[in-house]
Amino acid sequence: MTQSETASDSSGEDTARKSELVRKLLAYSAEHGLSRMSLRPLAAAVGSSPRVLLYFFGSKEGLVRAVLIRSRENQYRLVEQWLAEASSPADRIERLWQWLADPEQAGVERLFFESYARSLHDEDGAWAGFGKTSVSDWLPFINRMLGAMAGRPGRDTDPMPTFVLASVRGLLLDLLATGERDRVGRAFGVLADLVRREAAAGR
Repeated sequence: MTQSETASDSSGEDTARKSELVRKLLAYSAEHGLSRMSLRPLAAAVGSSPRVLLYFFGSKEGLVRAVLIRSRENQYRLVEQWLAEASSPADRIERLWQWLADPEQAGVERLFFESYARSLHDEDGAWAGFGKTSVSDWLPFINRMLGAMAGRPGRDTDPMPTFVLASVRGLLLDLLATGERDRVGRAFGVLADLVRREAAAGR
C-alpha cells in the first residue's frame, strides 16, 4: 500500500469516526443538552476522550456547531420526505411543528436557540453568522413546503416563508420557556389555519 493510499484510508476512517461521534452527541444532546457540559463528561457519555473530541472538532464550540449542522441535515431529510408524502402545505407545516415540538427534541432545540443568541453577539468568533445562516438555509425549504399559494410574489420577495419560519420558531421558543403545550398548540393552529386558507385561495 502506498503512502497516499494509507493517508486516504486514514482520512476515511477519521470521517467515519467523526460522523459516528456527531450521531452520538446529537442523541445525547436531545436528552441532556450540551451547552452546560464540559468536554470530559461529554466524551465519557459517547465513549470517547477530550483529546479525541478536540482532534475532530477543535473546540467545544466546534463540537456544538457540528451537532447542530447534523440536526439541521436530519430536518432537511424529513422535509424532503414530507414534500413527497404530505397532501397540502398545511399538512407539511403541521408535520414540521409536531417534530420540532416533540419533547424528545427539547435538548436539541434549546441548544439551537442558545447558539442563535450567541451568534448575535459574536461577529468574528465561532458563532459568527450562525443565526443568519439558520434563516437563509431554511427559507427555501419553507418556500417549497408552502407550494403554490394565492398572492405569493415569488421566492425573493415573498414574505410568507419568513412569516411561517419566524412564527414556528417563536412558538417553539415559547413552548421551551413555558412548557404550556396546549396553549402554544392552539396558537400554532391559528398559523396552520392561515396557511390552509391561503393555499385554498390559490387553487
